This record gives sequence, structure tokens and C-alpha cells, in this order.
Amino acid sequence: MKKARITVSDRHFSQDGENEERGELKSDCKIGVSDGRIIVVYRETVEQTGDCETRLIIEKGKITMMRSGKYRTSMIFENRKRHICCYETPFGEMMIGVYTNAMFTDFDENGGVLDFAYTLDSAGDLISENELKITVETKE
Repeated sequence: MKKARITVSDRHFSQDGENEERGELKSDCKIGVSDGRIIVVYRETVEQTGDCETRLIIEKGKITMMRSGKYRTSMIFENRKRHICCYETPFGEMMIGVYTNAMFTDFDENGGVLDFAYTLDSAGDLISENELKITVETKE
């Protein structure tokens, strides 16, 4: 795997649409190819959720995001499709729906951009609307 730098910019809107949160993470990461899929692995520390490892698996038309740590999840993003995913917390598990509204990918084994918008729901009730932009640049 190659060494790279990742920037993750996110924007979340509450279910009532009135509260907006923004965040940005910059971190070292690794990028490589396995079984024809591009894999990006990075670590992050968030005050509320603790230390975790995130693994992105990028395929044609599909992105899978797997997180380990205190708050574990595996979310699948495919344009105009809804997937049910398990979200594990120290307090228990919950099933969430992930619907990808729009997705743009310009990505290869040297990095690129992933830009997508999605909603999260639980039992059919909207939790949040989200936008995520991920940029990966390999180091020379």
C-alpha cells in the first residue's frame, strides 16, 4: 500500500433541517488495490467516539465504509439505492437505512475525489441529511 493524505469534509443537517454541523479531518492514510477494488485505510480520533480505524472500499458505482472501534459500522453507498446497515455503540445496536441521493467519484489507485450526499433513517424516520467529500492524494 502507498502512503497518502486524506481530507474528509462532512456536513450534516438534523431531521428538522434547522441544525447544521460541519467538520473536516486531515490525516495520513494508506491506499492500495486488492481484488480490483481500491482500498483506503486511515485512523481518526474523535472526542465523542474515541479512536477508530476507517476502511473505504471503492468499486465502480459503490463505496463501502467500515469503521472499527467503540462505534462500529459498515455503510454502503450506491447512487439512488438504500441499504440497511448495523450501527454498533457501547449502548447497543441499531439498524439504520442509508440512502445515497447523489454520488460523484473520480478515483483510482493514486487517489482522487469521492463526493456524495445521503440520508440516514431509523425505522423509516429521517435521522439526518449528510454530505461527504473525501480527497486522497498520494505522497511522493
